[in-house]
Amino acid sequence: MTAAISARQLAVTFRGRFRQPAVPALRPLDLDVAEGTILGILGPNGSGKTTLLRVLAGLQRPTTGSVQVLGREPGDRSLLTEVAWQPEGALPLAVLSATEFLQWFGCQLKLPDAEADRRAAHWLSRLGLQTVGRRAISTFSTGMQKRLALAAALLGEPRLLLLDEPTAGLDPLGSELVMQILQERAAAGGTVLLASHHLQEIERICSQVLVLQRGVVRARGGLDELLATGERELVIRGLDDAGLAALQQQACAAGATEARLERRREHLFALYRRLEESSAQPPGGTGS
Repeated sequence: MTAAISARQLAVTFRGRFRQPAVPALRPLDLDVAEGTILGILGPNGSGKTTLLRVLAGLQRPTTGSVQVLGREPGDRSLLTEVAWQPEGALPLAVLSATEFLQWFGCQLKLPDAEADRRAAHWLSRLGLQTVGRRAISTFSTGMQKRLALAAALLGEPRLLLLDEPTAGLDPLGSELVMQILQERAAAGGTVLLASHHLQEIERICSQVLVLQRGVVRARGGLDELLATGERELVIRGLDDAGLAALQQQACAAGATEARLERRREHLFALYRRLEESSAQPPGGTGS
């Protein structure tokens, strides 16, 4: 499988101010990310997550080591539409409307006007912003700005997405939509690097994870590999209470150290979505 990212002994050290000692933001690391991968980058604040993404985006030069992004140096002009970076924080040019912002961004990507307009309309609609396209960004909530930032990142149809906390400030349905879009990008062969504090989202969509602490790689690999306990579970559905009780007795007789019956429950998001859908129904009707 082709490597989207390849780094060798990549390190970043920031000079200290006023005779303070230098600060190592990233200690030497090797990293290979195959195309089609969603890599979750985890770690506490100050662990080096954003620094790593900035290096890959070509916004921060490494102090030592080497890195290739899609076979080229980060920041190479040929990567303009192939690599997209969504930073954390408020959007610039907040006096513009959402549509104007995407049009301006399309100009930065050197897209033809008609194509930029088509893509902008598509992503505004996909991310639920089609009705607020003429509103100034300054009037947007944090979640709306996050969705607009993702629309801008997707405008160039990039092969590599570098995302810093893309779901921060989003409600559960907004987060779910973002997760769906990222999975679609990976299924189409795109690569996503996602720095986040939302562990459930990382566990749900990421095929690989990288855990940083104080600039040091503490864990790296697939979730099956990193989270495996060595134990196995037997999942059975469709039996009535009597059948389950009989099976429980058989398991104990076979030497099971634990065999208990528990009610299966949904994830909290399923409840949230049901309530949202029911609230959209008109009183006394089924809706459309």
